[in-house]
Amino acid sequence: MKISVAIKEIINKKAKSPRIHFATSTKDGKPNVVPVGDVEVISDNEILIVDTLFDKTMKNLEENPQVAIAIEVLEEFKAYQLKGKAKIFTDEEIFKNALQVHERCERRRKLRHAREGIKDPEWLYEIHRRNPKAAVLVEVEEIYSTINPEQNIDE
Repeated sequence: MKISVAIKEIINKKAKSPRIHFATSTKDGKPNVVPVGDVEVISDNEILIVDTLFDKTMKNLEENPQVAIAIEVLEEFKAYQLKGKAKIFTDEEIFKNALQVHERCERRRKLRHAREGIKDPEWLYEIHRRNPKAAVLVEVEEIYSTINPEQNIDE
């Protein structure tokens, strides 16, 4: 399914305060949801998520490729759920792309925090210094508005 320009901008341009969560589940259906920061839409139907901290998430992906991504920008009254299948890459071109996504997201985060006067706690510096371990490529199959069910997701 094609990802709208509006959703691409929320993810790639990082709206003022987007919240993005990545949901996976075990093969038996036990869910796991984590916040993610290094995320980019890389094509009309693909989202790349950089793994720097995944543990349960990675184990779940190895068992079950079905995932969901929740995106919220509550100040703009926008929220979406994207569902699809994920593939894991630890080398090849996709992983190289993930390294670039990691760098771009880190630059955008630093600029936004400087602009808004946000001082990161010390423990967050450690997280942002971690090197990517894998790239998770999600092929989006379904998209829903979770705030306004009548909203046209193709806007």
